[in-house]
Amino acid sequence: MTTILDVPATEAYSLTEALQEPLRSESVTLPDPDEVGFEDLLLQKLGPRGWGRVCHFRQYYGLGWGEGGGKPLSPRAVEAFRRFLQDAHFPEGRWPSVFLTDGGGLELCWEDGNGKAIQVEFNSKGIEYYHEAANQEAATGFDGIPVLARRLGRA
Repeated sequence: MTTILDVPATEAYSLTEALQEPLRSESVTLPDPDEVGFEDLLLQKLGPRGWGRVCHFRQYYGLGWGEGGGKPLSPRAVEAFRRFLQDAHFPEGRWPSVFLTDGGGLELCWEDGNGKAIQVEFNSKGIEYYHEAANQEAATGFDGIPVLARRLGRA
């Protein structure tokens, strides 16, 4: 047996004029091609979780975040981070972890093939890194990114 229900004569819900919002944009805004490429790079090198964390840091952490009044993400740190990721190769099946530093930088952490820690911090002035297997802690300028990425990103 089939029952056909009557269609109600009035709508159950209606939006009053006071609650309606005007149209915010009359067109679709396309992302910058460089931004699309950067997001693809993040997904490839850091996986979905790392991609999401970097996007979250960029979108929601402004001046004064956290208890200590953290700085917003430095554009120079983000650019250095991007350049490093382009040249680095990480152990198969393991994605590095990424963190936002109080100073507005990004820190990338992973383990080499022997389970030894590698940490690289990108900030507005340069790069600081730690390589446990080599017992090395040092800093370099932005011009050292390609060499550092090839050395640490293959460890």
